Amino acid sequence: MIGINVRSLQTIDWDPPPTLLFNEQNLTKEKATFLGCSTRRGYLQGRWCDYKDFYGSKAIYLGEDVPVGRKLQWRLHVNATSATSALMAPALSDSAVVTLQRQLLGYRVHNLIKVENSTFDAPGLPADIRPVANALGACLVGWSERQDELISLLPRQVEQRLAGRSSSLNGMTIEAILSLAHQGKSKLLAGEIATAVNTIATARGELLQFKPENIGHALKQLGLCTRRLGKDGRGLMIDPPTMIRVHELAQVHGVGLDLHDKNLHCPLCTENKLVM
Repeated sequence: MIGINVRSLQTIDWDPPPTLLFNEQNLTKEKATFLGCSTRRGYLQGRWCDYKDFYGSKAIYLGEDVPVGRKLQWRLHVNATSATSALMAPALSDSAVVTLQRQLLGYRVHNLIKVENSTFDAPGLPADIRPVANALGACLVGWSERQDELISLLPRQVEQRLAGRSSSLNGMTIEAILSLAHQGKSKLLAGEIATAVNTIATARGELLQFKPENIGHALKQLGLCTRRLGKDGRGLMIDPPTMIRVHELAQVHGVGLDLHDKNLHCPLCTENKLVM
């Protein structure tokens, strides 16, 4: 399909869900949000008595230069450069395409129940990419060698994603909160977090300095609710639910879970470190 258009998607037969191939080089934040929501069952779109669940496999070509803010969640990113495109096979004939489609459909019909009942798991991967790996591995029915190869390939991408996340404002904000919380603080002001973030950024050679307002926006994106903490301003209460959420975010962003003197005795750090 050329572009992602909800009206066009509503004309497709979604029983069973198809595998869609998109050419979308102008991905807006709204389309990225829609695609992220459609990675789980039950996200319905449409009008009264005509709702559709757009859950299903999707491959999207986003162009050669994708802005950071438009990257998709719950996805695997494949960098298809011009060097790799030169090695692509020639275009298939119409009859070859039909034959391939029939083979794929036959494989799907024959193995659908096996895929649904698959026990394949990739426990060594982060929580946000593990379901994607499990879904891909489950489709390799009776092919344990390829499943093992899949698991061996994914950590490279995980490392790249975690490196980008840990150096982002959100990643540095989580790292700062963990560092301050492990010092025994019961509440953190946005200005205090901003100071810690700027210290981390300076140590990494970053010239940009962040204000409390920037930290407030980052906390909102991370799902960490701030509140007014007296006359000093807004911030976070370091209570058990907040700490659980922060440690979950630390695992996803790959920051702050190294067991050293400051957090050696933190059970949440130990727990999340073990499941990474």
